[in-house]
Amino acid sequence: MKRLLLPALLLVACTAQAQTIESVIDRSQLPKAPAAPNAASIATAAQGGDQDAGTQRVAQRRSLPIKIYVSYDAQIYYTNNVFLTPHDPVATVILANTFSARAETPAWAVANGLLTPSLGFTYQRYNHGLGTNDSVRKNLDFDSYGLPLNLGFRFGDNWEANLGFTTTSIYRLNGTPDYHLIFRSNTPCLSLRKLVSLASNQILSVSAGVDYAFTKAGTASTPTISEDRNDKYDFFANVGYYYLHGKWVLGPYASVTRSIYRHYEEFGPVSVDRRDTTCSIGASVSYNFTPWASARVFTSFDWRNSTSQLYTYDAANAGVGVTLSARF
Repeated sequence: MKRLLLPALLLVACTAQAQTIESVIDRSQLPKAPAAPNAASIATAAQGGDQDAGTQRVAQRRSLPIKIYVSYDAQIYYTNNVFLTPHDPVATVILANTFSARAETPAWAVANGLLTPSLGFTYQRYNHGLGTNDSVRKNLDFDSYGLPLNLGFRFGDNWEANLGFTTTSIYRLNGTPDYHLIFRSNTPCLSLRKLVSLASNQILSVSAGVDYAFTKAGTASTPTISEDRNDKYDFFANVGYYYLHGKWVLGPYASVTRSIYRHYEEFGPVSVDRRDTTCSIGASVSYNFTPWASARVFTSFDWRNSTSQLYTYDAANAGVGVTLSARF
């Protein structure tokens, strides 16, 4: 009996460990609200753009040969399903900190449009289970590092195409060993966005695209599965509406992502057919204190339908956030 009990306990522990790691990966890849257009894009869209020669910019003398953008964002929010499970959801409070920096070269005039390369760096830390001593929730804490390389092309009547490549690494903060690399991905992406002026203070942003993730996940807890089991295609589309009133910005949005895994493995060396459809709707209201500081309240609802019932879930979220930004 004891000979059978020990392997069974090890299997349960390994399964729980694998599910925790998968929850970290899934949370880090949840759909985000569509990126808000920058001030220049909003002004151009409101004026109608230039369909013949692409978007035009006034030449300005700069002290630096490149543009540099830096920002820090902190948000604290409640979620009713921290483990992203189909049954018996567990609620918690999450603190998410994000630091990002981007260097952008001056735009080049190419084929009646503007071509702009950029290179960025993003760091995120997610802390779960604030106000509790629940080690299970705190095992979801992670750091994420990203290096996005992007080639943007603005053309026609407020169209923007982007060809990007992002490498991402995720480190689990707790558990044994601590600060352990559990996931890495290299993701080329192609997307297209259109800005539509509805009025002088109302902008509609519509975008769609496709990416492919080359992944490598840790297999210490489940050594029989493949490191690249998370390789997948993502086909995505989103729409965001921005209403500007003085220093206030209202921004409802909706997004949908169709993920097709190449050879997903759950807890053994056998591939399963995993296809996910992840949807998100939400809204935020932000107030810009200065050109470099803003605060917001937000809410969202996410749900996923998956061919594997383990990854079907829904989750409601609500919270507050602040952003500090600068450009040089």
